[in-house]
Amino acid sequence: MIGPRPQVAATKPYHLPNVQASIILSVNESPYNLPQAIIDEIKDELDNIAYNRYPDPMSLELRMLIGSAYGLHAANVFVGNGGDEVIQNLYLAYGGQGRKAVTFEPMFEIYGITGRVTETEIVPILRDPKDFTAENVIPQAYGTDASLIFLCCPNNPTGDMVSLDRIEELLQNTEALVVVDEAYGEFSGRTAIPLLSKYENLAILRTFSKAFSLAGLRAGYLLASEGVIENLLKVKLFFNFNRLSQAIAKIAFNNRNIFDEQIKKILEERGRVSGEMSKIKGIEAFPTHSNFILFRTEKLAADVWQGLLDRGILIRNCSNQPLLENCLRVNIGTPKENDAFLSALCEIV
Repeated sequence: MIGPRPQVAATKPYHLPNVQASIILSVNESPYNLPQAIIDEIKDELDNIAYNRYPDPMSLELRMLIGSAYGLHAANVFVGNGGDEVIQNLYLAYGGQGRKAVTFEPMFEIYGITGRVTETEIVPILRDPKDFTAENVIPQAYGTDASLIFLCCPNNPTGDMVSLDRIEELLQNTEALVVVDEAYGEFSGRTAIPLLSKYENLAILRTFSKAFSLAGLRAGYLLASEGVIENLLKVKLFFNFNRLSQAIAKIAFNNRNIFDEQIKKILEERGRVSGEMSKIKGIEAFPTHSNFILFRTEKLAADVWQGLLDRGILIRNCSNQPLLENCLRVNIGTPKENDAFLSALCEIV
């Protein structure tokens, strides 16, 4: 039997630990389900969906809705099954054999994995080893002859941000398509969207999975110039975004202001949890602009991770990523979940 391409054979699949826990704080989900008002509207819409018919392959209504919210057109919006599919299509359109993509490590591991599978040469640039910020290392990307540059703001798993001035400077010093991943943008209070009108080589990735409480739906979108969106439409699967997903995403986006209260609660808890962690001896919690906190322990990260799991709490062990020795990441849960995490962490360290 013929095997897969060498790049596929050499790739380790991206996966999450298959373990059971009563409190899940490992995948940066919102701790809150959809608000009841949105659930009720979705239930009403379910009866109107023609499940026997193919979806609109262009997701035009959803793209028009998203575009109008940002002063853009449908031609400036691409939608897919979560940010992962959008990333894959970016590589299919702009990456591939003989092309380069810059990443700022450590960052979301899917960028490296998808790049290697598509035979794109990954050019990793290490962040500042002291605080994991990317602000001062971005100029290293100027001379890389890359076709893609990926920059997460806030960054996963470090939670840091890059200033808009630095992003604009990067756009002025490269011919690459600069993809600013704002999956956690709603928690940062800042966006690079105002720069879209000035730079055709800018694309902004956003998702419904985090602040919009729709991780289970898988819906993400990209804002970019018409030329970039046109190229992504060429490589996507024809019926890539199903009718149900289009309907639910439209309802959620139309009611996005309802999520403001949930976001506020998460930010308040983020401040409280970070403050409490700073009081725990043997723990260094890093500043964050997202809905998670990266922290380093004096004890082995694997031991802390296992100790939490033994108490029914699952977080993410990040110590296998560059610069992150003995680092773990915990996302903000409900106040009750956060209290359980803090209590368990004190016991362990």
